[in-house]
Amino acid sequence: MTDAPLPAPSATERLRYIDALRALAALLVVWLHAAATFPMSSPETAATGRAFVAIPNAVDVGHVGVVVFFLISGFVIPFSILPDRAAPVGSFVIKRILRIYPAYWLSVPLAAFVVFWLWGTAFTTREVLINLTLMQDVFGVRSAEGVYWTLLVELVFYALCVALLVSGSLFNMRRVAILAAALGLAFVVVAATYWLKRKFIPTSAPYWFLNLSVMLCGALLRSRWEAARKRDGVADALLAAMIVTYIVLLPLAALIANGPKNNEPLTYAIGFAIFLLGTRVVRIETRLTDWLGRISYSIYLFHVIVIMAIEWWLLRRMPEGSPWRTQHVGVYTAVGVAATLAVASLVYRFVEKPGIRLGHRLAERWQQRTLRRVETAVPPA
Repeated sequence: MTDAPLPAPSATERLRYIDALRALAALLVVWLHAAATFPMSSPETAATGRAFVAIPNAVDVGHVGVVVFFLISGFVIPFSILPDRAAPVGSFVIKRILRIYPAYWLSVPLAAFVVFWLWGTAFTTREVLINLTLMQDVFGVRSAEGVYWTLLVELVFYALCVALLVSGSLFNMRRVAILAAALGLAFVVVAATYWLKRKFIPTSAPYWFLNLSVMLCGALLRSRWEAARKRDGVADALLAAMIVTYIVLLPLAALIANGPKNNEPLTYAIGFAIFLLGTRVVRIETRLTDWLGRISYSIYLFHVIVIMAIEWWLLRRMPEGSPWRTQHVGVYTAVGVAATLAVASLVYRFVEKPGIRLGHRLAERWQQRTLRRVETAVPPA
C-alpha cells in the first residue's frame, strides 16, 4: 500500500530498549573523549590502558555513538508528532525547543569556561551568544564544545519532519523511503568523486545527506516492524538496499579507496549494526539502562566539561611526577564517568525535566488556543 502510514504514535510510551541504546551511545562518546584526554596527564598514564586508547584511535567510537543517536531520533521523533490533535506543528516545535535548549544553554558558558578560558584561550562573548542559538556552524563560529554539531543535525531533522508532515508525506512509507534513498544517493555520488581518485572526502558537508538518510531509515525501521498492515514493497526494497549499502558497501568502498585510516563510513556500519542488534535481537531493559537513557542527553552535553576540568586540575594544579598525575588511565576514566553521571543526574532533575514539563504544558495550551480559534471561526449550524 503506497499510503501505508507509520504506526499511531503514543504520547506517553517510552521504549526501554531504546533507553539502553541511548545509554550505550552516550558512553561510547565518553569513551572517545576520555581516551583522547587522560593519557596526556603524564607519560606514565599514557603507557597504561593501551587497548582502551588503541580502539578509539582505530575506530571513532564516539561517532559510532552519534550514528546510534541519529537512528534513535528517526525511530522516535516522527512518533512524537501527533497529527490527529490540534496544532501538531506548533506543539511539536514547542516541546522540542524546551527539550533541547535548556540543558544546552547551561552547557555553553560552562564549556566556554572549561574548554577555553581556564586554559587561557580566547572565546569571545559574541561566540558565546551565537553558540546559545545553536547556529554557530551556520555563522562560521567556533563551538564551545565539539559535540554540538550533532544538535544542529537534529534541528534540521525536526524541520524535515515538519516539512514532511505539512506536505502529507511524513506518514507515507514509500515517500519517506524515496527521500531517504535520494539523500543517501547524493552522498554516494559525492563520495565516489573522491574515492575514485583515492582521496578522502575533505569536508563534512556531504555527510549531512548521509546523516539525514540514516535518521529517516530509523523511522522506516520502526514503521516496518510495528505497522500491523500490508507491507509496502517499494519502501521495503529501498530500506533493504540502504541497510546493505550503509553496513557493507560504503565502508568497503572507503577501505578499497583509502585504506583503513579515517574510514568514517565504517562508523555508520557499526552504529547501524548496534542499533539493529539492540532493537531486533537483544532488547536490553534494566533499571540501570533506564536511568542512563533518561540522563543520556546531559551525559552527552556535560562529559567533555567534566573531563576537561579534571585534566586542567591534573596538568595545571598538580606538579609533574605527582601521584595524582601518574595513575592508570582507567582510574581517571572511572572518576570522570562517575562525576559525569552525577552532573548529568543533577542537570536532568533540575533543568531537563522541568523543561520537558514546561514544554508539554505550553504545547497543551497552544493546542487549546488553536481549538478555541477554530471553534470561534466556525459559524453555528
